[in-house]
Amino acid sequence: MVQFIKMHVVICLIVLLASCCCSITASTVEEQLLQLQDGFDKMREILEEKNSRMEAQLAAQVVRLERVENQNKILIEEIARLNEMRKTRVLNRANGISNQPSTNAINQMPTSCEDLSEIGHTLNGLYSVMGMKSVESVYCDFSNATSDTGFQTWIGHVDVKSSPAYFFVLRDQIFNETRTPIPFDIVQLNVGAAYDKNSGVFTAPVTGKYYFTVSGMAAFPGTYITTRLFFQIGLYKNNEAMAFAMADNVSDYYENESFSFQSTLELIKGDQISVQIYGMSQAASLMTGTYTQFNGFLLEEDITQYLYML
Repeated sequence: MVQFIKMHVVICLIVLLASCCCSITASTVEEQLLQLQDGFDKMREILEEKNSRMEAQLAAQVVRLERVENQNKILIEEIARLNEMRKTRVLNRANGISNQPSTNAINQMPTSCEDLSEIGHTLNGLYSVMGMKSVESVYCDFSNATSDTGFQTWIGHVDVKSSPAYFFVLRDQIFNETRTPIPFDIVQLNVGAAYDKNSGVFTAPVTGKYYFTVSGMAAFPGTYITTRLFFQIGLYKNNEAMAFAMADNVSDYYENESFSFQSTLELIKGDQISVQIYGMSQAASLMTGTYTQFNGFLLEEDITQYLYML
């Protein structure tokens, strides 16, 4: 009986030990699985980061390759253009055509893409050349022959002004003198200082086309009987009338009448422009302040005068 009890105790101990071992083994496996999961997550993060870097490097490499490809394309086109120019020179020499630069194209301002080509320009683009009286903009395609229609494309005029002139003036006091320049003594704008407020004269600083406007108001006094009163004013170039405007009134009451006129003139450097009252009825006068205005500006300068200086 005692032996049976001892055996039963031994069996219980063995079962207890086995249970503990299984519990320890299960706990160890779970910890290992967690460690493997953590390692896998870290490895995935590392791989994703490396993949992002590789994609960025690949994109940059593609951009560099495309840039190199474009540069190679430009070089190939330039080589082809130079070969074509070399062939043209060989044919010109064979036909007895001189390749020496044009004397006119060197000693004067170029007037065309052909002049530019003879000087030595080879890059396609926009160039300024001399027109009839002003600078013009043209597009030159030197890859074409000079006889091709696409060799030169006219773009437009270039606004070149060696001395800008803009003025806007008003009259401060009533004026009633005839055949004398009206001094507009309120100067609002006088870029280039071509207008003299003391003499009332604008002097053209350069040769070219100018635009002028004159507007104002004439004052007519009241009369005892109904009669026609008039006021005539003009724009003068070197004391020669260029344009006139007139205001009149038929009434026995005091009234004001407005007038205005514009003129575009071709002036030579030093020409003088003024506004003068040509004639008016007795007691009529020119009103003052913002009612009477005189302004003008340089539209286009004639630069042919500078060609002789080159």
